[in-house]
Amino acid sequence: MGKPRCVLIGAGRVAGGFIVPLLSDAGWETILICRSAKMLAALNQEGGLQLRITGEPPTERWISSVRGVSVEDPRLPEIVAGADLLATAVGPSALPDIGRWLAPALRYRLDVARAPINILTFENHLSAPELLLSGLLEGCPSLAREIGRRLGFGGVVVWRLASHREITDGIARFHADSVGESYAGSRSLIAGVPPLDGTVPSIQLAESFRRRMCEKLWVFNAGHVAAAYLGWRAGCRYVHEAMAHPAICDLVRTVLSEAQQGFQAYLARHPSSTIIPTRPAAGILARYSDPALGDSVVRVAREPRRKLAADDRLLGPALACFDAGMWPIGLATTAAAALAYAEPSDPQAVDLQRELALLPPEEVLSAVSGLDPGDELAHLIGDCYRAQAAEAHAA
Repeated sequence: MGKPRCVLIGAGRVAGGFIVPLLSDAGWETILICRSAKMLAALNQEGGLQLRITGEPPTERWISSVRGVSVEDPRLPEIVAGADLLATAVGPSALPDIGRWLAPALRYRLDVARAPINILTFENHLSAPELLLSGLLEGCPSLAREIGRRLGFGGVVVWRLASHREITDGIARFHADSVGESYAGSRSLIAGVPPLDGTVPSIQLAESFRRRMCEKLWVFNAGHVAAAYLGWRAGCRYVHEAMAHPAICDLVRTVLSEAQQGFQAYLARHPSSTIIPTRPAAGILARYSDPALGDSVVRVAREPRRKLAADDRLLGPALACFDAGMWPIGLATTAAAALAYAEPSDPQAVDLQRELALLPPEEVLSAVSGLDPGDELAHLIGDCYRAQAAEAHAA
């Protein structure tokens, strides 16, 4: 009997830096569906990828049992039909399009193989499974009757920080830290097939994907983007350079504290039998400050509109703090810096600057997040934005 097989759509940082090694360690073969001709050549000519894990000392490992397939490969339906597990790691904004593209192949699989299958979304978004499902149903409405019967969906929360990938000397190389923690929402998965059959033991099963994703977005990502947006203002290229600025480091520490308090307030309003302990701040701050990752400011700061959504990493914990009677100054300062992020290579940042040239920050924030312009938090962020603009003008 051969190895179980996962068809993974995406060949980016999370795919190569976390999912492939996780599955390889569990004895799986992985097929990466990707767009890049260079990545396809590197994977298939060398028969694997190289993973560098930071630490003292750093470690290097070669991972085989992985190959690449083009998104345009006509054999895609047969490839999907032969999978034991499907997964995505493409970025939240791409999920509806991926769903529409995948739908015919998935329909073929269910008609031919007939066996049930689960789809895992390794995406940093609270609604990742729903975004993928919306595209699938648009692409093939008949899949609706398969949901919960032969088709399961679950989001996966990944705590590893995979900073970048590169292709050098014809080899695909990925850089990440050593954190291996992950949680899959199990409530909407099909029983008896991967990962619920125990064939991927490193993925912990969680009853509530939302609670675990809120923890990751709020407790880890809030401080991470704070370092990025403030670092961009200070002219830093990398996150660890930003963390070397005492003022930025202090504000990031404040953001992390507020996010922890907001998450604890959220847990108090959504009680569960599963206890989620508070994570030590020192370990999180050390990961932001790790120079071996070479994590770029523009990568972490990208897509500011998404990061300013009402339940995402900045406004989510800020609103939870307000509800608990706390004023989240650090989170508001970071949200204002996200509004002011004017990186010319980022289309969302460029769009925000056009809107801010015409409208006050409270109105722009309302359009991005749905937050009422008269809300206390909107006013707090607006005041922070104006203070930052005045400071920049004075400099």
